[in-house]
Amino acid sequence: MYSISPLELKAAAQKLPPSPQIFGKLSKMLKDRNTGMSDIVKLVNTDSSLTAKVLKISNSTAYNVGEPVDSLEQAISRIGFAELFKVVGMAAASNAFARRNLTYDINGWLYWENSVTVGLTMEQLAPIAGEDPKEAYTLGLLKSMGKTIIDSCAKKFLSQPSFKSDDKTPLLEWEKKTFNITNPEAATVVLEAWKFPEIAIEALRYQYEPDLSPTENRLARLINISSAIAEHLGKGAQGEKSYWNLSKDFLAAADLDISDAREACKVVKQRIELLAEEIAA
Repeated sequence: MYSISPLELKAAAQKLPPSPQIFGKLSKMLKDRNTGMSDIVKLVNTDSSLTAKVLKISNSTAYNVGEPVDSLEQAISRIGFAELFKVVGMAAASNAFARRNLTYDINGWLYWENSVTVGLTMEQLAPIAGEDPKEAYTLGLLKSMGKTIIDSCAKKFLSQPSFKSDDKTPLLEWEKKTFNITNPEAATVVLEAWKFPEIAIEALRYQYEPDLSPTENRLARLINISSAIAEHLGKGAQGEKSYWNLSKDFLAAADLDISDAREACKVVKQRIELLAEEIAA
């Protein structure tokens, strides 16, 4: 066993790019009616790489059909606060998953596609399920953060363990056996360090098995359902497919039905296809 301690996880969380933390702060700011354009610009500009990626996404055909924008002020004026929030999230996820994850044998671009697909799907389903779309979108983007933390810690080992696509062991079982911690458990360490609300932390903790949550957590179900839709769209993460659920009863527990899932699948498919080619360039 290559045991990873909570202390090591917290230390690794402090070394993450600042982008995801900025995104979390932006989520809180947009709930404050007194937040203005200058507040958002100041926050995003604290990370120059994030600013550059926000402008790149804002100038993609998915968001821009006119003259290119070359400042955050122009981007906000063009696409509005709500869309800027999504764009900042996509850029933050790109920074967080930029490198190949050796522990899970997957490149950062595939993690980006998975997280954005799940995030957009959660945003689409959240209002129907009675949840806040921005909070749901944020959690969707962060669903694999635990894997990033585990991979960072695993680099210390002389022979770094790796989960292969043909591995027959269930993902969470492999993680527990290998590191004595699972990726959703690692994600809770990050969200606690970033002072996320308890319901959000619990949602990531039980995303694979929502029925095991000590309290009914609709956000955990939404992550599970959205991940199933991402898998259907060919944007899944290896080793996870067996954990996702689109059964009638599971959907109903989140106040959804199969028609809601199909509509979300249709909408997100169009969005992600429009974004993917340009953002990857």
